[in-house]
Amino acid sequence: MKSELINFRDFGGYPTQDGRFIKESIFFRCGSYRDLTEEDRDYIRSLNIQNLCDYREASELDRDELRETFAKKVYTISASEHLGGFEDDKNLPYTALSSEDMEIFYTKLVFDNPAYINVFQILQEDNSVPYLHNCTAGKDRTGVGTALIQLALGMSEEDVLFDFLKSIQAFDAIVENEVRRLKYGRSIETLYHKMPGLIVKPSYLNAALDTIKAKHGTYDAYFEAEYGLTADKIAVLRDRFTETR
Repeated sequence: MKSELINFRDFGGYPTQDGRFIKESIFFRCGSYRDLTEEDRDYIRSLNIQNLCDYREASELDRDELRETFAKKVYTISASEHLGGFEDDKNLPYTALSSEDMEIFYTKLVFDNPAYINVFQILQEDNSVPYLHNCTAGKDRTGVGTALIQLALGMSEEDVLFDFLKSIQAFDAIVENEVRRLKYGRSIETLYHKMPGLIVKPSYLNAALDTIKAKHGTYDAYFEAEYGLTADKIAVLRDRFTETR
């Protein structure tokens, strides 16, 4: 049976700028759990996830996904609802998204985001991993959350962007999921109007990273201002979640 795990992957294993590597099999990312097969559910359960962070909005959770069986703790804190919502407006015939819209959205995600604040609180706790986070496609809200964790652990921007762009490999599954989620009598053809929202582009993540640096100058300053991660706390995270090889 075909797996319905959308855009699922381990986002560890990458080198850090201080010569270490993010540990593998402790950080995972994916899209919606909406249409998982039982084999998919069993696989997630086998990972012994301690904390699952779901970045979707309430309107995106339209069926029981059995998330409580996937992890010891499940947090449903939207990464977008505080910005006015990520979901479609039912009063419009279709949703239109441009690349510029996506870039603006990304720049807003990285500041005062309750979901990401919660993530970095969790990661400072004991027994915080294995850790899994998701949204619907696993590429935008999850992509930014992943990038922030990777940057905090010392990955280079180049490697963070490389991992981010892997989501394009899930394009077919993302579109299939969007077709299943069509509402308000909309046809498949209406998805063409939001195509920039179904893909990933370097400019999306770069817009967020450029905004961080424009406001704070360095990532260290950003992590301390946004998440209270002092140099000592960052050092603890890196010691805990990276290794030498």
